[in-house]
Amino acid sequence: MRHNYLTTYPLKHLLARSKGMTLTEVMISVAIIGIIGSALTVLFLSWLQFWQVSRVNSEIQSDARTCLELINRNLRQATSTSAVVDAYSAAQPPYSRISFRKDGQPVIYYQLGQQLYEVSHSTRAISRTLRSIQFVYPETADDSIINVGITMEKKIYGTNTRVVQMSIAKVRLMN
Repeated sequence: MRHNYLTTYPLKHLLARSKGMTLTEVMISVAIIGIIGSALTVLFLSWLQFWQVSRVNSEIQSDARTCLELINRNLRQATSTSAVVDAYSAAQPPYSRISFRKDGQPVIYYQLGQQLYEVSHSTRAISRTLRSIQFVYPETADDSIINVGITMEKKIYGTNTRVVQMSIAKVRLMN
């Protein structure tokens, strides 16, 4: 004969024995939830930090590319005999300003603090994240070639900053 456990041991007897959780079970459950919660918090903060670094990196790379493309395009159309590399002021690096003539009009790029300015028909700041810019003649025998190097920086969070350095080698002044 087959035993039917449901008829022999009714379900209400099984439920009557289990009246709740013991203090030990509650403490273990709270500890496990705490460990999982702290791990998720650390994971979220790491993801947030990675996202901020990626966003700032993308912004300053885009800013540096835009500035270099603008300078490159205008330098290629400059009159080579009109190009002068110097400093905007004594407080700036020695090769932080270039002035030249393009289509008979003066064009100037210079660093002032953390800003890069372009003077063409008017003066405008083309970047506010500049750490340094350098205009250098790589070959002393040929003054129609100029190297342009640019270093950008931006705060990520707190006191941390992200720095990107880009350069254009040998921009040839065509005119």
